[in-house]
Amino acid sequence: MLIKMNPKSLIVLGVLFLPFSVFSQFAFEGPIPPIDSGYGSFGSDSVIHEFFTIAPDSLKECDDTVSGIISYPYNASGALPVVFSFPGGSYRNYGDSDYFKAQNFYQSFVASNGYVAATAQYNSTSGSDEGCAYHWTETLVKNRSNLIDSTRIGMRGYSLGAGIANWLSLTQFNDRNWGSNGRFVWPDAGASFIGWHWDWPNDIGRQTDSGLAAMPDDVIYLMTLHDLDNVADPRCGIDIFNFMGVPDSNKEFYVIKGDTIGNYIYWATHFTQSTYAKDSSQFTAYITKHDALDYWFGTRMLHAAMETAWGNDPMARTICLGNGDSLQTLWANGQLRSPIVSDQPWMTSFESWNSGAGYMNPCEVSWNMRQYVTANACFTLDIPELEEQESIKLFPNPSRIGQAIEIETNKLISKVEVFNLLGRTVLITDQETFKIDQSGTYILGILFEDGTTTALRFNIL
Repeated sequence: MLIKMNPKSLIVLGVLFLPFSVFSQFAFEGPIPPIDSGYGSFGSDSVIHEFFTIAPDSLKECDDTVSGIISYPYNASGALPVVFSFPGGSYRNYGDSDYFKAQNFYQSFVASNGYVAATAQYNSTSGSDEGCAYHWTETLVKNRSNLIDSTRIGMRGYSLGAGIANWLSLTQFNDRNWGSNGRFVWPDAGASFIGWHWDWPNDIGRQTDSGLAAMPDDVIYLMTLHDLDNVADPRCGIDIFNFMGVPDSNKEFYVIKGDTIGNYIYWATHFTQSTYAKDSSQFTAYITKHDALDYWFGTRMLHAAMETAWGNDPMARTICLGNGDSLQTLWANGQLRSPIVSDQPWMTSFESWNSGAGYMNPCEVSWNMRQYVTANACFTLDIPELEEQESIKLFPNPSRIGQAIEIETNKLISKVEVFNLLGRTVLITDQETFKIDQSGTYILGILFEDGTTTALRFNIL
């Protein structure tokens, strides 16, 4: 261990050097092997981990010392793109050793591929996790400018951290122009609340439909939920995804599915990407090993997001934004179940999720600010399953007042009827293109010439 002090209020507690191969240090289980080449594989760079603390900042309501890890290539030269990661709320209680174990896999993956990775615990006794995230990322960007290129930034958040990734990217991408040369946001595991933080209620504009719509168009935006997640209500993620102001070409919504091969279970739960945490389907044990789902869902998507944002690689873009392309959905040569991929998660019904028992953090929890500033944030999921609606698409969705909306379908249309949420008809047509002159959420009902019908939800901003 190397002890040193930084005069700019960032205290480096220790430096840990992990030589190549970084990949070999991680325990692995399951019948499908890890990815050992191409997207999703660990890189060839040796990795340095620095353990740091950052003093409290009362002005931002981060009222306790923040502890974290920054990881980077051993031979780093000049400022590099950075991935900021925001873990779930359970990390408030982790000790340094446990915390490092929990973050080491993804920290090492990013750094071994030539980039910087940074994450920190939530220590705020006031509950302002957003304030602490704002504080420690600002501090690192300012004090490690020799290492971090703030014009190339990715934000990855899990559970509570998903909401932080949403809020902080909206804040810093707009206020500081972070990521102007390449940026992505990846909220995972559904708890995509944009909740209490240091500037509430002055920052209420971030919570509104128009506030979400202010996300810059060039952002790569990926949202992932999981088919056995009983913690976070999927409506929260769906609501934010649909109003997030990124064109469909730059965003994608995933439902990750688990699988069973032989006697081995690939769990797709709230904790899919958190391998040093209690699994929601196995509450009696800590999951410390990794399997193929950690690679095909975890490292491969992260790798593709980084190279889409900073490498401008068409293959990487297809992997994370492929609109159902086989490069995106064919995992482990078809050995793992494919995820559901969509730009229109209004179409997805989650009634089969959690067997209708509800969620530990339902949409209506008090800290979900969206329900206070927008109508129908906690909507009723009454639309047929996405897999049953693959032939129907609306473009664009969400759209804007007076913008032409096109129905894309492989079936002949007899009648189109649009209803508002009060059940009143606002439009009847037989055309595949239509316009709506008032903002809101609507139901599109379609009668096909073969006598079948369907319905889906859409939004006008």
